[in-house]
Amino acid sequence: MSVFNACIVQTTSLPYDKEANLNRALAWMEEAHAKGVDLILLPEMFLTGYFVKDQLRELAENLETGEALAVLKAKAKEYSMGVVVGLPTITDPNGKPHNSVVMIDRDGTIKGAAHKTHMFGGEEKMFDPGDAQSHRAFDTSFGRMGLLVCYDGEFPETARSLALDGAEIICMCGANMFPFEDYHAVYMRARAMENMVPTLYCNYVGHEKRFHYCGQSCAYDPTGKFLAEADTQEETELYFTVDMSLRKFPLENLNYLASRKRALYHEDL
Repeated sequence: MSVFNACIVQTTSLPYDKEANLNRALAWMEEAHAKGVDLILLPEMFLTGYFVKDQLRELAENLETGEALAVLKAKAKEYSMGVVVGLPTITDPNGKPHNSVVMIDRDGTIKGAAHKTHMFGGEEKMFDPGDAQSHRAFDTSFGRMGLLVCYDGEFPETARSLALDGAEIICMCGANMFPFEDYHAVYMRARAMENMVPTLYCNYVGHEKRFHYCGQSCAYDPTGKFLAEADTQEETELYFTVDMSLRKFPLENLNYLASRKRALYHEDL
């Protein structure tokens, strides 16, 4: 879709209560559908809450057989709406869950999933990190998409990897907290500009145990112009339009992907 309507839901989660969080997601989808939304984003670990370590494995879902995901897939198909949502997932029955963001397309199928690769603040005790596949783009009805999970977006290499793999849009779900309130909005604007892709960022707001989430969800076009911006303290929904054709604006003298000189960089870059 060259032009589509999007909604970012800046909210908090109800820890451990996956059913209640699922019902809230469905309610937001219904409201967004009534407003003509094509793509909706919910925060990192939204379906379970972030601080659920003692029940993390029980709450985690298999991408193919997860019951909450099945409900979301059915509703996405009913509304012809894409859904980007955070939750813990299980891929290895002998390993720890992943901190994942999943993209369900308008036909009700999961088109891609990113498992958080960069652990923050002891997350490695709870989650197994994803591998390089998490920084690969995938095809959707909205165009080729890449996903980022919170701290992953603070490393320019992750978004650049997605852009080099053809991502035309990048969506990031976070659980960012004070005193880091200024970080993600700056990073997502930079990721949009340096990779010439729209970036959509959905963050928590409110409190969960020791975390005070900082909000500031936002979206940028490929030139770094705001499409939408949320307040730091308020639970809210952001509605805006994404025009994918803006990626085609002429930048003969400012095309970072084409101008890269890999021979000058560290060999890993």
